[in-house]
Order: sequence, then C-alpha cells, then structure tokens
Amino acid sequence: MARRTTIVKIEDEKSRDNGRAYLVTEMDSEAAEWWAIKVLLAIGVTDTDIDFNAPLAQMARQGFAGIFKMAPENAKPILDEMMTCVRVKLPSSSESRSMLAGDIEEVKTRMLLRKAVLELHVDFFGDGGE
Repeated sequence: MARRTTIVKIEDEKSRDNGRAYLVTEMDSEAAEWWAIKVLLAIGVTDTDIDFNAPLAQMARQGFAGIFKMAPENAKPILDEMMTCVRVKLPSSSESRSMLAGDIEEVKTRMLLRKAVLELHVDFFGDGGE
C-alpha cells in the first residue's frame, strides 16, 4: 500500500504563498516511530506533562506541544525532519519536487504544513481512541 498523502493549498490573497500547493507524504513506519521516540526523549527534559492514560491522538498533540518548550538546538533537528515530508507541487502538473529555499515565504504556511504532517501521522489514532 502506498504512503498516505495530502495536498495543502494556500488560498489566502494576503499570503506571499497564495496559489502554491504542497504535497505532504507520511514517513515510513520505522522513520515515523523513530521520530516519535526522538520527540519523547527530547521533551522528557522539559516540564511538559503527557497523560499516558489519554487517547493516543491527545498524547501526540501533548508531545508536539512539548517541542515548543525545548531548547532551540534540540527542537531544530526534530522540526527539520518534519519538513522532509513536504514537497512543492509544480503548477499545472501532477509532479512535485523537493523543497528549495524560498518555496515557503510565510511562517503561517510553515505552521500549516507542520500541522498537516502531524495529522497525517496520527489521524489513524482517531479523536477519542486507540
């Protein structure tokens, strides 16, 4: 079975990224598991509370929130790894390419893409269950 994907289209006339589209593809299971372990290990040194009795989707959101409590030098590699899931969709084509400097001009776009990466990897948990 192919990796799950989603397309994020920026449709905001005020955005410098307006009209751009990005292809987000899930990591393979080994990479995703290792990424999650790195996140948990890194947030373990913060004061982030993770409720290990909560539904897994909620735990994932708590863990992601913990990234923003990390020291920048610990957070950057984890956040950079998220963006390896993102490719730029080429206009008027079904093709995509790797990201280049300048492909994202707005911080808001980066946050939307990070949200899409996270949702693609944890939506199988569902909102309320495991």
